[in-house]
Amino acid sequence: MERKEKLLEGRYGYFADKGASYVISDWKTPRPWINVISNGTWGLTVSQAGGGYSWLSHSMLNRITRWNQDMIQDRDGKFIFLKDLDDGNVWSLTPQPLKPVYDEYECVHGMGFTTFSTRLNGISSEWTLFVPPGFSSEFWNIAIKNDTYRPRKLSLVTYFEYLLGAFPDWHREFHKLFIRTSYSPADAAIIADSTLWTANIPADPGWNKDWPYTCFFIADRAPNSLTCSKEEFFGQYNDWKDACAWKADKFSNLTGTGFDQIASMRFDIYLKPGESTTIGFCLGAVEKEAGAQVTVPIPEKYTVAVRSRSSELLAETKSVWLQLCERLIVETPDPAVNVLVNYWLKYQTISCRLFGRTAFYQCGGALGFRDQLQDSLIYLTLDPAKTRDQILLHARHQNSDGTVQHWWHPISEEGRLTDISDDLLWLPYLVVEYLKETNDSGILDVVVPYLDKGEGTLYEHCKNALNKVLERRSSRGLALIGEGDWNDGLNAVGPKWKGESVWLSHFLYGILRDFAKTACWGTTGRDPDMAQSYEDKASDLKKAILKNGWDGSWFFRATTDDGKTLGSQSCREGKIFLNAQTWAVINGIVEGDEARKLLSEVEKWLYKDYGVLLFTPAFTEVDRNVGYLTRYSPGIRENGGVYTHAATWAMLAQSIAGNSDKVYDTFQRLSPPLLSNRNADRYKGEPYVTPGNIEGPESPHEGQGAWTWYSGSAGWLYKVIVERLLGVRVENGDLIAKPNIPSDWPGFTMKRLHNGKQFMIYATRIENEKAGSYSIRIEEKS
Repeated sequence: MERKEKLLEGRYGYFADKGASYVISDWKTPRPWINVISNGTWGLTVSQAGGGYSWLSHSMLNRITRWNQDMIQDRDGKFIFLKDLDDGNVWSLTPQPLKPVYDEYECVHGMGFTTFSTRLNGISSEWTLFVPPGFSSEFWNIAIKNDTYRPRKLSLVTYFEYLLGAFPDWHREFHKLFIRTSYSPADAAIIADSTLWTANIPADPGWNKDWPYTCFFIADRAPNSLTCSKEEFFGQYNDWKDACAWKADKFSNLTGTGFDQIASMRFDIYLKPGESTTIGFCLGAVEKEAGAQVTVPIPEKYTVAVRSRSSELLAETKSVWLQLCERLIVETPDPAVNVLVNYWLKYQTISCRLFGRTAFYQCGGALGFRDQLQDSLIYLTLDPAKTRDQILLHARHQNSDGTVQHWWHPISEEGRLTDISDDLLWLPYLVVEYLKETNDSGILDVVVPYLDKGEGTLYEHCKNALNKVLERRSSRGLALIGEGDWNDGLNAVGPKWKGESVWLSHFLYGILRDFAKTACWGTTGRDPDMAQSYEDKASDLKKAILKNGWDGSWFFRATTDDGKTLGSQSCREGKIFLNAQTWAVINGIVEGDEARKLLSEVEKWLYKDYGVLLFTPAFTEVDRNVGYLTRYSPGIRENGGVYTHAATWAMLAQSIAGNSDKVYDTFQRLSPPLLSNRNADRYKGEPYVTPGNIEGPESPHEGQGAWTWYSGSAGWLYKVIVERLLGVRVENGDLIAKPNIPSDWPGFTMKRLHNGKQFMIYATRIENEKAGSYSIRIEEKS
């Protein structure tokens, strides 16, 4: 298990493989440290302890295995056990559920795979779980070695519980009545179906439809025995340590229906001294033909793969992820920058946010209109066509009046139209970002159907969104907040359409100016009257913001329906809000010295050594006229904690204001590897992915990270590091580099894709010049 390379080693582990994997050497991490592995169809979560779950297409509507959300015990998952047939000792190949005291333990989370390596009782084991591209399944590759000088007789036993439908199956005594299992000797597979699916499908919303899939659990050989009965495995009132499975010589081969369903196979293994063996499994599901009730045969590609191609598929899985991630590679003096940019921020955004849409803290499955649009920014430097696809997908969830669904569920297409006021603006924002990178003005002419009626070009979709927000302005000229803007927790500020949002006004101002430029995108003019109209409206909006949104030292955040001001110096709680300041700088409401002065207030009030607070002070009392964020515990999530998504925008603002030194300073406050290595037991979150939030000063757990993985902060942190810290971005169609890196860095290199071509960017410090002077060389690779 010894590795030559160890990067950013901390108390519980370190980065390896140039940063592409994280090795956990002590499994008792302060919270579950997980991997989210998905290919966009099948997915799984797995922690360093072995907890986790699997799903097909949708983690809430189509959960395959049972799991309980418990960040303290983390004891539910898919498990493998070894039993010594000579002395009766039983241990699990992962720390849970038996918590063996291993002689050696290592968990490696990587791109598309997780591997557990352990040694106990003279037996070494390695269990790799992975999800290959093109399969609606996961594969398990297991290797067992006898490290002793005597023959060993062992039994290997699998265990997981079936759900097969909508999570959570809270009424287990009801839901278990519909699952049916059987065994296929020809495939060495347990087959599982369910005669009820409770997902709310528009064409069939009732509880009178089959689960339209067949689930299979294939082994690469026939088991000696098996059971699908949880009661047979445990016995009444028993737990893991005294389960009947460890006392019996074999299982009864029970399958069927009407009982708590599991998948447990037993394989007897005989190993000579020093001998090794392997065994493979595949857990997956395939869709039945519409209306079909019969079990679908297992496609041959799955049985062939588990028996003869699993090692090849593992190598292919790793290669696919690495090839994607390595389309943009940086080499800087800071290993935290390198591992995050080169691998983990991309992987977190794509595997978790775009493909899986789930993790441990939040089991989602839905697509958020604003959320996954922003996430798709990650593809602009990797595969811009996928950003294009995401834009067009979201445009189909917009009504003809410009309003959009706040979220919708794939599979069911059930969604929610809301009066949250910023969602619709992210469509033109993403279109502008896409055009800046690709100059693909043809996307504006793509005809996309509206959600309610008719169709329009993407250009018309964007105009409808902008015009709807322009309609929603107060008598003072500010954008109205409705049921919330970017901060959903401000849901009581303006439901009567009287409350104003200063942040949304900043955001609208920038998009109006940027979208006006689409009038001359491409070779011919498109809509010069629109361009001038939006420029005029932007000018009026800026005047209104400066007149009615300024509080003397910073900008207000919002006003409520009854005229109360949020984010004012006169407020006892919620005195200063981050977004209202950063976006004033980002979009040029204030510039130069005024911008720097404003950010100095942000630094004074909101900067902490663990990030940048969303606002301060936190609300300590519920305020029904503000919204549910006041109902959170003080200092947690949107109530006065660090909300990492918003905190990344502080890096962007510092760059635009010309505070070069503050860009890297802000990054260091947000960097998960640095936060973890500084004090892993305080921070608690994984060092390799961003958290949704970090608890603030009013929390008894100040500095603790939570809601890791499923956070929009990953894609934004990637964007601001690449474009603002390293300064490599596209302006006016050209690739440029304007670094904001520390003056003691000798420089950096970057490999980056632009317009289908690879470029190398070299930034080298110029000696004997003022601090921060760098020569820049950009070369196209042949």
